[in-house]
This record gives sequence, structure tokens and C-alpha cells, in this order.
Amino acid sequence: MLEKIIDFFRPYLEAPWGYVIVGTVTFLENSVGAGVIVPGETLVIIGGVYAGLGDLWLPLVAAVAVIGAVAGDNFGYWIGRRFGRGFLENHGRKLFVTPERLGATERFYQRHGGKTVFLGRFIPVVRSVGFIVAGISHMPWKRFFAYDLLGATIWGIGHTMIGYALGESYERLERYATPFGMVVLAVLLLLIGGSKLLAARRRLNEEFEEIEVEVGQEGDLAPQHEREGD
Repeated sequence: MLEKIIDFFRPYLEAPWGYVIVGTVTFLENSVGAGVIVPGETLVIIGGVYAGLGDLWLPLVAAVAVIGAVAGDNFGYWIGRRFGRGFLENHGRKLFVTPERLGATERFYQRHGGKTVFLGRFIPVVRSVGFIVAGISHMPWKRFFAYDLLGATIWGIGHTMIGYALGESYERLERYATPFGMVVLAVLLLLIGGSKLLAARRRLNEEFEEIEVEVGQEGDLAPQHEREGD
């Protein structure tokens, strides 16, 4: 069964199209949020699997994964910086984004943007929208690029190597690829995916709580400023 799955996808992921698909998906995931539909890390791991099988060249798979991720992140950042703020100022209230929250988000990225960009690279939901938010918040591009490059390099090479290890172990895995084994694998993948989504949700909640605290503090301080002005 596992052999049939490998053979089914092989025509689409052989060189050169395998490199094109990995690079394109990692680019689209972060530039326009396509990762909500097809996580880029899945395609990177699959590319690594075929590198382990000898159909693709491992260094090039890792390189296109990193390049696609960095290019997509920066394109998403540019979209957010160029168009996002104006859109949210005009239509943000429809999305429950008030000017106060927008200002608090900008200050949050000024203080914690580096670690948010770096850690967000490893969280699926945050990875798809976080770089756009960094642009909306006008996070300094040089700082954004430094943390983004570091995170994307670790992410791209790491997931490629995971896939490569799986591809090299293909013959051993094939012995366990019974229907029962595939069910167990599917359950494990669902558990891993569920844990990642829970981690992403928890991380987002923590960030929103920090932003809400800042908004609340501003609300408490506003009357004081008004009194000082009087």
C-alpha cells in the first residue's frame, strides 16, 4: 500500500517539478495565507522523502524550501505594510479590529516582533498570517528579515531532513505498511496535527491577551492624560 502511494505521487514530485512544487507552496503559504489549506511543511517533508528515495537532490530541496519561505514571508510582509493598515483602518471594525487594538498590536511587534516572527515560523496558523501582521505593524524590515531568515532556515532544513530520514527508511517502513499500520499512522498524524493546532491557538490567545492588556492600560491612562492636559 505504501508503495502505491509513493508511486502515485512520484510523477508529480520528480525533478524538476518536485523543486518547483516545494518552492511554490512554501511561497504561497506565507505570502497569501494558503497554508490554511495546504501546510507548506507537509510538502517540504514529502520533498525530503523523495530525496531519500533518490528522486530529488537533498540540498536543493532544502534550498528551495528556505528560499520559498523567505520570499513568501517578505511578500506577505510587503502586502501588510503597503495595504494592510489602510484596509484595517477603513474596514477593521467589521473584523473587530479597533484603532486601539491596531495601535497595541503595533507596539507589541515593536517590543516582541523578533521572537514572534521567529517562533511563528514553527506554528502553522501563525505562520500563515503573522508575517502580514508584522508588515501592518510596520516592524522594521531589517529586524524582520534577520529573524525570518533564521527561522526559515531552521524550519526548511529541519523538515527536509525529517522527510529524508523517512525516505531512507522506506524499505523498513514498507514492512509495517499494512492496513492496520496505516490506520495507526493516520491516528498519529492526526494527534500531531491536533497538538500543533492547540499550540497555535494557545500561542495566539497569549498574544491577544498581551495586546488586550496594553489596550486596557491605555484606557485606564486616558483620563489621566486628559486631566494633565486640563
